[in-house]
Amino acid sequence: MAKKVVILGANGYVGGVFAKQFLDRGDSVVSISRSGRPDKDVDWYDKIDWEMGDPLDKDAPWEKYLAGADILVDTVGEYMEHLDKGMTYEKVNYQTALNIADAAERQKVPIFVFISIDDDPAFPDRRLFTTKRDAEDYLKQRDFISILARPSAMYPADQYKKGEGPHRSLLVDDVASSVIAATDTVKETETLKVDDLER
Repeated sequence: MAKKVVILGANGYVGGVFAKQFLDRGDSVVSISRSGRPDKDVDWYDKIDWEMGDPLDKDAPWEKYLAGADILVDTVGEYMEHLDKGMTYEKVNYQTALNIADAAERQKVPIFVFISIDDDPAFPDRRLFTTKRDAEDYLKQRDFISILARPSAMYPADQYKKGEGPHRSLLVDDVASSVIAATDTVKETETLKVDDLER
């Protein structure tokens, strides 16, 4: 049975891969982002319901688009801060997740997918990881089931080189397909690590 999927950030790279895979299996997709539909000529973009909304807005006027959703996918996140725009890890990786989670719970969305990150000790700023883990802890307290995906660096097929080690890079299509498969079987909150996300 087709599902209604809401993606926070389907206009971004990772969110777009998720959107395409959900569409390919027959689901309907709503994208919520600050900028709406991207200015690109992509044929399957016409199949997405593009809506505008800022997940940093606690009043969440965009919450209405979550009504009736079966799955919510939060792909919002920063790997590098943009301090000139006020985009800190605390704001983008943590506060947006809280706002989205609160809206999802009010709308009784049953499954919340959160794109977190693998804890690579080589990355110098630990706040990247602590803000994601703090968001994960918050999600675990909510009424919905969470799928907490922790990929390492993700690349498209034309840039991907298979690596080794616990923090190896992943093919973004593998991450999306692994997470989407989990939405069909998950019964309780689950964390998917690098080994779980590689196909």
